[in-house]
Amino acid sequence: MQRDFNDVERLAVAQTFFKLAGELVDTKNPDSLRSAVDRGYKELYERTGSKSFDVMIDGQQVGTYSIKFSKPKPEETRQVFEVTDYEKLARWFDGLDAGTIADFAADNLAQFAEWALNKTGELADGCELAQVTTPATEKRYLGGTLKVDTESVMDAMGELLPPGIAGLLGGGDE
Repeated sequence: MQRDFNDVERLAVAQTFFKLAGELVDTKNPDSLRSAVDRGYKELYERTGSKSFDVMIDGQQVGTYSIKFSKPKPEETRQVFEVTDYEKLARWFDGLDAGTIADFAADNLAQFAEWALNKTGELADGCELAQVTTPATEKRYLGGTLKVDTESVMDAMGELLPPGIAGLLGGGDE
């Protein structure tokens, strides 16, 4: 027995599928189907080194699944300007002429001292150049990208796809 649904009924069914499908594909839920598949492909990558896989349904390719990784970054050390003694810095400023101070916002001593360093090469009293080290990061697993072609999935499913779902997806007889 088949019945025609009005737009609101079809929307309610679609919203239900959307919610249920969202729970299945949720990458943040470790118990979701997507997380289980991600773990399986990660293990496969660790065994084989392959980063891309065909997604097959009943022997037909319907899409691809690709492993994603972050890029490794080397450790980085750079010089950064920092004020270590604001009193010494203020006394250093006292020795400057008013015109030089007026060229920059005099109410921000640290920025002015850094500006002066970049402009003149002179490090203000009460300031130093410190070393900042950013730790190296290893390449790490970020997850996977699943790309499927809707028409290919519907074709591969064939008779296994119930007519109501095929109709909701835009295929088959509605």
